[in-house]
Amino acid sequence: MKKFFLIMIFALAALLMLAACTGSQTSGSADADGVESSRTQIGDQSPGNIAVYPAQVSYIGDSKWGYIDSTGKFVLQPDYSSAQRFQANGLAAVGKDGKVGLINNSGKFIVEPVYQNIGDFSDGLAIAQDDSGFSVIDATGKTLSGKYPYISDYKEGRAQYYIKSQDEKLLYGYLGENGQTVIEPAFEYTTEFDGGLAVVKLPNDGYSIIDKSGKRLKTLNYNYVMNISNGMIPFMPNQDSKYGYLNSKGDVAIEPTFLTAEGFKDGTAVVNASPDYSANKYGLIDKKGKYLIKPQYNEILQLGDGMAALGLAIDPKNIFAGSKYALATSDGTILTDFIYYGLEQFSKGVASVFDNTETFFIDKQGKKVESLPSADGIGQLEVLDSLVYADIDKRPYYMNKQGEIVYRPSSTVTLKSGVKVSEEKFRPNRNYLVYYPALSELKDLKIQDSVNTKLRDRWIDKKIKPTDNLDYDYEGNFKIGFNRKNLLELQKSAYDFPFGAAHGMPLMEYAHIDTRTGAFYQLENLFKDGSNYVKVLSDILEKQIKEHGEEMGVWADSYKGIKPDQPFFLSGDALMLYFEPYEIAPYAAGFPTFTVPFTEISDIIDKNGSFWQSFN
Repeated sequence: MKKFFLIMIFALAALLMLAACTGSQTSGSADADGVESSRTQIGDQSPGNIAVYPAQVSYIGDSKWGYIDSTGKFVLQPDYSSAQRFQANGLAAVGKDGKVGLINNSGKFIVEPVYQNIGDFSDGLAIAQDDSGFSVIDATGKTLSGKYPYISDYKEGRAQYYIKSQDEKLLYGYLGENGQTVIEPAFEYTTEFDGGLAVVKLPNDGYSIIDKSGKRLKTLNYNYVMNISNGMIPFMPNQDSKYGYLNSKGDVAIEPTFLTAEGFKDGTAVVNASPDYSANKYGLIDKKGKYLIKPQYNEILQLGDGMAALGLAIDPKNIFAGSKYALATSDGTILTDFIYYGLEQFSKGVASVFDNTETFFIDKQGKKVESLPSADGIGQLEVLDSLVYADIDKRPYYMNKQGEIVYRPSSTVTLKSGVKVSEEKFRPNRNYLVYYPALSELKDLKIQDSVNTKLRDRWIDKKIKPTDNLDYDYEGNFKIGFNRKNLLELQKSAYDFPFGAAHGMPLMEYAHIDTRTGAFYQLENLFKDGSNYVKVLSDILEKQIKEHGEEMGVWADSYKGIKPDQPFFLSGDALMLYFEPYEIAPYAAGFPTFTVPFTEISDIIDKNGSFWQSFN
């Protein structure tokens, strides 16, 4: 049976908690794919009880994670495939050999890496997932529950879970602190507990408020009832009616007059008083339904500590294009102009904000906190003990409180051939961000300049200006693909998200570069003249689709053969041909990709051609 696989590309994954120490010494070690990854020299200090922070070695390439101290030195070696922050119980989830376990602050595994994922601890318990399902573990790694298709995090000593009935319906219930069932799975869905109460959907019709023993306190015969928050419950009495609020007893506290109704926080809730979804009229109400902030804003963000962000539409003709915010108190006192494009929650009296070019901290009067660092670019800042964590333009790093960079991951990798691949950034405005590749150490500088010009033109749209108000968000990136001898494949990936769309469109293409000659190869360059490679490959793919198309999600009769310039990339011993989303399969299928072993098409490959010779 011929091999094939399906590649799924969705929104670009934001890189997590990275770091890189300026002035650190590096040495190189080549990996199996021909990439020489930078490795930072490790300090000798044991972490003990000092604060340590997860840090990745490199932004690009096959990087490892470890833990640094406040000076930027690694005190736990970067030998992990992933690393999360240490929790209050002194444990951190790290990846090793494709699995996840828990270590203490000396790097010793307390829970061996046998899971796909381990959630944060809550009430002394965490949810761990392996190939067979979800289970509850304690801080020693002891399994307390059975295996289920899903278990939520604990809150107030209860975790939601579900089982499948004989007729494949999902039935929800609750686990207690010992990991055992305390409320039998008998509901269509459940919500988390708040103040000892939760809302459940009854199996036949309606909802009920229950206590932590599962006792039904009141039946709610409404079309839709949400979860309890701050003692209040958003609800919709009838289909297509407005939203209102119930109190924790299930009585109507605020009549249903809102287009949307969010949960209460600190005694207030955000509601939309617009008659329909063509416009937004968000306001802030108290538990009596009184407006503390009149319903006239495109967005309202509750920031905690009695603070809120009031948003006006950047483009009144397209309310989905985002907002420009002013800082206000929860009683409606506006403290600043509408100058921010993003604000985070207040913590210890400060909040991270960004405008069109800079990220910085403000206080509760809306003034910039000069005693804390700022950063050029768009993202967020967070104070962590003696360090400040910066996640700016999708590239996290660490600073001290004086604004000096303590650790930033490397942005360059060295190939076995000696060629270096570095990332460059193009951020003309807040809606457009691209990281694109640049090559160095090529033997011919003219070829190097030519290659880099072509890469830049291929990755970015130079016409976009800082003053442009785009009607979409665009993020682009790259990664190093197949690399052997003189051939370097670079994958371009991007996500184009029009404002107001149900989802964006993932983009993917490859550049196949001969680092010796500067040639950019196309599919036809792999084959002999007159070989009719299009028909040969089309027939091979047609057979694979007939055998496996249904399991790949390919639409019946959608495949009409490949194009002469069909998108492709290489593996070690095969040609990989792929299609765009919606081309032959639904969006959820991503980029359907087919494997054609070189041995199967050996007779039409031009083995004396420059393309084949570049990697053989």
